[in-house]
Amino acid sequence: MSEPSRGQQGVIRRLRAPLRGIGARLFLFMLGTSLVVSTAFAAIEAWAGYRGQLAQLDREVEQLGRATLEPIALSLWNYDDAQLRLQLDAIRQRPFIASVEVRELAADGSDGTVRARLGEHAAGESRTERLPLHYRRDGEDALLGSLLLELDIGAVQAEARDRALGILFTQAGITLLISLVLLLVVRQIVTRHLSALARAAERFDLRDESSSFRVRAPAAGGGDEIDRVMDALETMRSSLRSAYRDLAEANTKLQADIAARLRAEAAADHLANHDALTNLPNRRLLFQRLSHELAVAERSGTHGAMLFIDLDHFKTLNDARGHSIGDAVLIEVARRLRSQLREVDLVARLGGDEFVAVLPMLGELRERAAANARIAAEKLRLALAEPIVVRDEVFRLSASIGVALFPDEHGTPENLIKYADTAMYQAKTEGRNTIHFFERGLLEAMEERHALETDLRHALSEGGLDMAYQPLVDAHGGVRGAEALVRWTHPVRGPVSPAQFIPLCEESGLIIELGDWVLRTVLGQIRAWREAGLLGPQQYVSVNISPRQFRAPDFEDKLIKALHAFEVPPSMLVLEITEGVVLGDIDTAIERMKSLRSRGVRFYIDDFGTGYSSMAYLKRLPADGLKIDKAFVRDLGTDANDAAIVDAILAMGRHFGLTVVAEGVETEDQARYLITRNCALLQGYHLGRPTDATRFATSFLRQGTLA
Repeated sequence: MSEPSRGQQGVIRRLRAPLRGIGARLFLFMLGTSLVVSTAFAAIEAWAGYRGQLAQLDREVEQLGRATLEPIALSLWNYDDAQLRLQLDAIRQRPFIASVEVRELAADGSDGTVRARLGEHAAGESRTERLPLHYRRDGEDALLGSLLLELDIGAVQAEARDRALGILFTQAGITLLISLVLLLVVRQIVTRHLSALARAAERFDLRDESSSFRVRAPAAGGGDEIDRVMDALETMRSSLRSAYRDLAEANTKLQADIAARLRAEAAADHLANHDALTNLPNRRLLFQRLSHELAVAERSGTHGAMLFIDLDHFKTLNDARGHSIGDAVLIEVARRLRSQLREVDLVARLGGDEFVAVLPMLGELRERAAANARIAAEKLRLALAEPIVVRDEVFRLSASIGVALFPDEHGTPENLIKYADTAMYQAKTEGRNTIHFFERGLLEAMEERHALETDLRHALSEGGLDMAYQPLVDAHGGVRGAEALVRWTHPVRGPVSPAQFIPLCEESGLIIELGDWVLRTVLGQIRAWREAGLLGPQQYVSVNISPRQFRAPDFEDKLIKALHAFEVPPSMLVLEITEGVVLGDIDTAIERMKSLRSRGVRFYIDDFGTGYSSMAYLKRLPADGLKIDKAFVRDLGTDANDAAIVDAILAMGRHFGLTVVAEGVETEDQARYLITRNCALLQGYHLGRPTDATRFATSFLRQGTLA
């Protein structure tokens, strides 16, 4: 066969040149056009099928509502959890239902807690249908909660997508058959190189540095489209490897950040609902749980109980031994409370040394619930009475427990806690370490006490209190001084007994503010009497100091500053303290007394003889005098035992060199008996009643001696 001529060769070259790009473009155009048409057809078919599936799903939900809502509401009303789960399981088996759950209606009308749930959340897109659950009773519909159906829209979409893919694959097969002829033509030009690139892509691994898309040597002059694709793929490979390294580093950091955030969120949620010291539920979680238990009790007809637990004398221990010891004791108390109760019970810490226990489902009869509540409270009381060892020190505590049963006609969480608190306060007044159930009369008494406390605060801030002075008389009738006594005349109630408002001050914390006011008032009065020449250097005024006031860290500094401010010699002020001042930490009390005595302030032990350990304390306390309690003076002429006690106290006073003052002297015989036994000072109605500063000055200081 002869060689083609030069003209023929030129024609061949002109025909071949476009084929390198045209063949590939033709193949891609045909293939692309078929795919576009097939894809559009498949998309229309998939969309129509998807809408049809959704309509069918809506009809099934409507059918479920008609067929299952009433049986489910009946099971929910009857607390038949087994039947309820069977009903939910039947619903769960239907197509495209991912999960189903029943929620009870909360007290505020919103969805409450989940009563039952089957299935898992859909992995993809979902839709939740909420169907109300009504139960017809006595001719009326009662809304019990909601049935929530989670529809797996993602599964519907997947089915439609699969149908579309089937259509698409069918059309693709037809396209391939049509394209075979073209493929045979362009195979040598394009296909084999594309196949090689495909194999290289399949083997491509970003972690393998040897991976490459170079399936043939580069052609001279820049090459054709295949060469340009290889160049682009190589550039992409390099960029992907760089991005992969950056992404791996970012992913590691992101995973660490996510884990840290999850831990922080879990910790924050726990802290928001639990007490930091004892890890018990706090007030917030208590109210959530209590609201739920009240609703359950109302609906089920069962009774429960709220226990309000307060540790007796814990503040004394905490002040005397320090907060670290107190915290350790509270942790042990929390552990004991939790260990003595059932799993369904809740123990929470309100704050300080106040704890609350919620005991649900104690019985359908209120009497049975009360009996079970008393048994549980007694277990807690006995458990807390056991010795507590902290740092090799043994502490013994007791607890006062108030009990309130629920449900109640005013059964809100706030009221229930108030009722239990009121009962606990009554347990305190009955001597502590006991259990008391709430009664309506207690609440009225507490409200009366709160009103009195409010009025007392107002009187203290607005100058509604007064000071009275009762003379201290020696054996010759000479007035040696006075005891300052605070008085309160209420604008409506009239005179209020100190025996009523002084304990109220102690309990409410007003005692420190009241004590400071008394000291300033008395020191101001001493200065006024001194400037008027009515009070000599050998005379004094005594003031009662409460244990809480004495133990205050700044008590000594405030007292010394007040003495300097009013220019009163310390010897003209006597502080009367009781055994309660040194209770719990005698060493600290002795050090404070010694410090003040070194500055000239004197101390008398008030109500001497009434405490079980007064004799033991007397040897150690740096006191200057004793005050015989009026209980021993009252029957001095008729009770030989009281006379013996008085004689013993007088003998001890002489032995220790202490001034002895007898309180409550109301008859001449009592005064004569005490004087004949060398009692230094007498005080009582027989010698003079408490009176205001003006009358005291006129009746006693100006007169000098008693008639």
